[in-house]
Amino acid sequence: MPHSLSAKKRARQNTCLRTRNRTIKSRIQTARRSFLESVEARDLEAARAALRRCEKLLHRAADNGPLHRNTAGRVISRLRRRLADLERAAG
Repeated sequence: MPHSLSAKKRARQNTCLRTRNRTIKSRIQTARRSFLESVEARDLEAARAALRRCEKLLHRAADNGPLHRNTAGRVISRLRRRLADLERAAG
């Protein structure tokens, strides 16, 4: 247990931030899953929309701290590559 006032405050802040970060990462995972499901279903328009949502969440997470910007960039790159493969296969 923290003893000093600053340590107690830090513990409270860590609890809030951990909850916020977990929520953000969960939303990202849900968006990624939605994108990958639309790619598997070969639904090009749904995949494009899901990728836009996923990119927005990843950029926001990279700006606000839960994800490193290189991690977000790497994930976005991989998702865009999946979309490009789908577009090539479709047409």
